[in-house]
This record gives sequence, structure tokens and C-alpha cells, in this order.
Amino acid sequence: MTFLDVVNHLDATRVVAIITRRQDGSPTATPIWAVVIDGVPYVRSAYGEKAWWYRHVMAGRDVAFAMADGAVAERDKAVALDLPRERVALEPVPADNPINDRIDEALWTKYADEPSSVEETITPRARACTFRVVAA
Repeated sequence: MTFLDVVNHLDATRVVAIITRRQDGSPTATPIWAVVIDGVPYVRSAYGEKAWWYRHVMAGRDVAFAMADGAVAERDKAVALDLPRERVALEPVPADNPINDRIDEALWTKYADEPSSVEETITPRARACTFRVVAA
């Protein structure tokens, strides 16, 4: 699998499962949204710094994406952990970076049928928790 496969997956999949590791090293799956702009994928914590997956990333723990429909993580995290996964790295994007405006637009486009959820992902708190997805 290549990083381009990850980019295509994040672009085409409505809900993706990000796989992070708890402090004890055990993996956990969290359903999140992702958008791709000009071939670059981005993810954002709608719940800001409170989200477990965000804390795990900021602690420097491994990050991967399940390479199947991540919505399964909404129903059964254990099943999501059994899916094939691809390791990635996440680079923080400063809240004042102009790409955040384009990420907001892409979120509105991809998830237009869930306006209240999109509103959560474009708050200043969420924008401050944006990452660029890069190859590990």
C-alpha cells in the first residue's frame, strides 16, 4: 500500500477510523472526518484538545488509518481494529494558516447533509486542532 492509497481513501471515505495508542500501548479506533485539498489530506478534532485521539497524537504516539469504512468504529471499535491499516504521521497546522479556510469549505462540501456537525468542526477550538496527514 502506498501513501497515495491513504490519500485516496481519506478523500473517498465519508467516515474514517483513526487508530491511535493509549498510554499503555493498546490501540483504539476513533471515527473522524477527513478532507483532501489539492492532494493533501487533513483531519481536525471537532472536540478540540479534549478528544482522546488528539491527545494521543500530541503525546507522540503512533497513528494509522483503517483502510476500510471507518463508520464501523462508531458501532464496534474492536472490529475497526481488525481492519487493515496504514501508518501515517500528522503535522499540526496553525489555526491562523489560510489553509484552514479551505478546510472549512471542504468540510461544508463533503458533509453538507450534517450542518450541525460541520459547525462543530469549524469552531476556533477545532481549527486549532487541525493536522496535515503525511507519509510516516
